[in-house]
Amino acid sequence: MKLTTKFILINVFIVVTAIALTTCFTAVGINKEIHRQATVSQEGTLKTFWELLKAKGSDFHIANGKLIAGGYVVNGNYELPDKVKELFGGTATIFMGDTRVSTNVLKQDGSRAIDTKLVGPAYDAVIKEGKPYRGETTILDVPYFTAYDPIKNSKGEVIGVLYVGVKQSDYFSAYRNLQVNVAIMTAVIAAVFSLLTMLLVRKALFPVIGKVSGITEKIHANAGAIAATMDQHSGFSAQLSSSVVEISSTMEEFTSTASQIAQHSQSVVVRADKTLEETKVGAAEVENLSFKVNDISHNIQTNLAEIVELGKKSKEINKVMEIINNIANQTKLIAFNAALEAASAGESGKRFGVVAVEIRRLADSVVESTNEIEGKITEILDSVNRLVMSSEKSFQLIQEGQEYAAHTVSMLIESVDGVEETTDAARQISLSTQQQQIASGQVVLALKDIEQGVRHSSDSIRQTNSATEELAELSNQLRILVETFRVNRT
Repeated sequence: MKLTTKFILINVFIVVTAIALTTCFTAVGINKEIHRQATVSQEGTLKTFWELLKAKGSDFHIANGKLIAGGYVVNGNYELPDKVKELFGGTATIFMGDTRVSTNVLKQDGSRAIDTKLVGPAYDAVIKEGKPYRGETTILDVPYFTAYDPIKNSKGEVIGVLYVGVKQSDYFSAYRNLQVNVAIMTAVIAAVFSLLTMLLVRKALFPVIGKVSGITEKIHANAGAIAATMDQHSGFSAQLSSSVVEISSTMEEFTSTASQIAQHSQSVVVRADKTLEETKVGAAEVENLSFKVNDISHNIQTNLAEIVELGKKSKEINKVMEIINNIANQTKLIAFNAALEAASAGESGKRFGVVAVEIRRLADSVVESTNEIEGKITEILDSVNRLVMSSEKSFQLIQEGQEYAAHTVSMLIESVDGVEETTDAARQISLSTQQQQIASGQVVLALKDIEQGVRHSSDSIRQTNSATEELAELSNQLRILVETFRVNRT
C-alpha cells in the first residue's frame, strides 16, 4: 500500500475514533446530568404542589366518596394540577386511593385521565408501604420522570397520592439533537480532513511540510488555549447552574416559610387582640385591688387608734391600782393600830382585835391581788405596745402596697397602650409577609427561567468544549504525522 493511502487512512481513522470516543463520554455525562436535573426539578415542583394543596386545608379525609382537604373538594376540581402546569410545566395528579380524581394528564383523545388507576412500583411504594416514590414510570404508555408522595388522614392512614412528573422526551429532545449534530460534525470533519490529506499528498507534500508543521503548531497551541478557556466557562456554567438550583430551592423554602409566617402573624394578631382585652381587665382588677388596699389601710389606722387608746386606759387602770395599794397599806396600818388598841383594852377589846386582824388580813389579800393585777396589766401593756409596733409595720407595708398597686396600675395602663401598638404592628407584619410571599413566588418563577437558560448555555458550552478538545487532539495527531513525514524524508 502506498504511503499516501496509508497516511489518508490513518488520518481518517484517528479523526473518526477521537470524535466517537468524545461523543460517547459526552453522551454519558449529559444523560447523568439530565437525570439529576429531572430529580431536582420534580422535588421542587412536588413541594410547591403540597403548599398549594395545604393552602386549601391540611385536614385530609374522605367523605361521601370524595377526597376533601379541609373544606375543599378535590374530585373533579382541576384548579391545582393546572396551576402546577402553569408554573412549572409537566403533569400533576391527585389520587383518591389509587384512582385519579384531579389531573392534567391527558389521554390520546385529549380528555383528562380521570378514574384511571395507579400501577407499578409507585403503587407498591406509596399505597402498600406508605412511602414516597421517586423514579422513572410509564404513564399511559409514555415514559416519565416522576415523584409521588402519600396523602394521609389524621390517623396516619394512606387515603390518596400526590404526583408530579414530566415526559422524558421533553428532557432528551435536546440530547437527541446533539447526537445528530455530533454525527454530522463527525462526518464533516472526517471528510474535510480526508480531502485535506489527499490534496496535501497529491501536491508536493515534502516542500510544504515545514509550513504545515508551523501551522499545525499554531493550531495545536490555539486549540489548547481555547480548550482551557472553554473548560473554565464550562466549570463556571456548571457552578452557576448549581447555584441557581440552590437559590431556587432556597427561595421555594423561603416562600413556604413566608406562608407559615403569614399564618402565624395572623395568629399573633388574634392573640394580641386577646392580650389587649386581658390587659384591660387586669388593669381594672389591679385598680379594684388598690381600692381594697386603701380600705384595709383605713381599717388598720382605725384599729391602731383604738389600740393606742386601749394602752392609755390600761395605764389609767394601773394608776387606780396604785391608789388601791395605798389604801390597802393605810388599811393595814389602821388595822395594826386597832389591834394595839384592842390589846390594851383587855377583854373588852378582844372582839375588836379579831376584827382588826381580819381587816389586816383582808388588806394583805388586797395588796397581793393588786400586785397580780398590776403584773397582768403590765403584760397587757407590753402586748399593746407590740401590737402597736406590729400595726405600724403593717400600716407601712400597706402603704408600700398602695404605692406598688398605684405603680402597677400605671404600668398596666402604659402596657395597654403598648399592646395596642403591638397589635397594629402585628397586623402590618401579617400584611407584609403576605406581600413577601407573593413576591418570593415571582422570584422563584424568574429563577426557573434563569435555570433553564443556564442549562441551555451549559449544553452549548459542552458542545463547543467537546469540539475544541477534538480539534486539539486532531491537531496533535497531525503534528505527529508531520514529524513522521520529516523522519521518512530524511
